[in-house]
Amino acid sequence: MKQFLNVVFICFSSMLLVSCGASKKLETANAENARLQSVVADQTGQLSAKDKALSSKDQEITRLKKENALSAKEAADCRELKDAINQKIDNLNKNLAANGTSVQEIREHIAAAEKKFEDIGAVVTYKNGMIHVMLPDGMFFKPGSSAIGTRGRESLNIVADVMRKYSGVQTIIVGNTDNTEPKKGADNWSISTERANAVVRVLTESYYVNPARLTAAGKSKYSPVAENNTEAGRARNRRIEIIFNPDMSRLWDMIDK
Repeated sequence: MKQFLNVVFICFSSMLLVSCGASKKLETANAENARLQSVVADQTGQLSAKDKALSSKDQEITRLKKENALSAKEAADCRELKDAINQKIDNLNKNLAANGTSVQEIREHIAAAEKKFEDIGAVVTYKNGMIHVMLPDGMFFKPGSSAIGTRGRESLNIVADVMRKYSGVQTIIVGNTDNTEPKKGADNWSISTERANAVVRVLTESYYVNPARLTAAGKSKYSPVAENNTEAGRARNRRIEIIFNPDMSRLWDMIDK
């Protein structure tokens, strides 16, 4: 009997030992499984984050491609517009030249005659697409007078020659004074205007320039080119300004053509 009990005890103990070993293995396996699941979850999270980042980059690439395509189209449109404008400018220049209104030709003509202008004390400048010829009024008028002397009349032949050669050119005659008020009679406004009128009369009556191509204006003392506190400055301000201006009344018609 005692022997039987010992055998039973040994078997039970063995079973307990086997059971305890299996339990430990199970715990170890469960722990490893939990660790692996955690690793898988972490990796999955990382992959998801990478997928999101890649998706965001793909969207950014798509947006940049669209912007690049739009920029390329805008650049192409700008090139087409530039070519169209250059073509219109070329057409305009050809039409201006055909109508006798080419500023470049007039400049070249005046440059060829510049010695003549210099001889009569004229100063030639180019501003805003127009040609300005400034003539000191001393060669035209006596102080306080608007009557043009012989030398002044002869000098205007150079101006008339430009207008005869370029029939499409309009010309503005502007009278200017210094800030000294006349002692008696007319004021600076009327003097500057009447002197411009006198130049127009010579051009039309002596040199047969079409009056429709001429405009007379007076600026009085309000467009000085020098200080009025010296005699030299006042002398510069007393002047007749002749502005050659291409006739732009049919400008847009010319461009369309």
